[in-house]
Amino acid sequence: MNGKPNVEPPWMSLKRLIETRMVEILCKEQGNRKYIRLYGAGEYWHAYEESACQLSRIFTECETALFRHKDYPFPVVMVSIPDSELRTYIRQHIPVCDKPDYKKLLVVELSVSEYRAWHEHAVKEFL
Repeated sequence: MNGKPNVEPPWMSLKRLIETRMVEILCKEQGNRKYIRLYGAGEYWHAYEESACQLSRIFTECETALFRHKDYPFPVVMVSIPDSELRTYIRQHIPVCDKPDYKKLLVVELSVSEYRAWHEHAVKEFL
């Protein structure tokens, strides 16, 4: 549950995250090749762009979504996993950063070509 009592609908915290922090998150993701940055919202953890690619390599049954943000010119790919799955994973992989609403995991470096191919495929699935 990300360490917080759930007092609002799960989608509300995700909406707030996207509205208030998306530009900051996308800036961190540019050139991110070796970390998965996860943002907690409700009972789920969400990763964007390069982090989303890395997360989908570990959790092959994750949920993928595509959306546009008013301050970003390209489609944004988001991958989500339940809190329970992340907790299980973290038992064997120590996070670089472990906060109630943010986790940062070190992973094998992702090449630019791998990320581009994944992103292109993810976008085409929704269009």
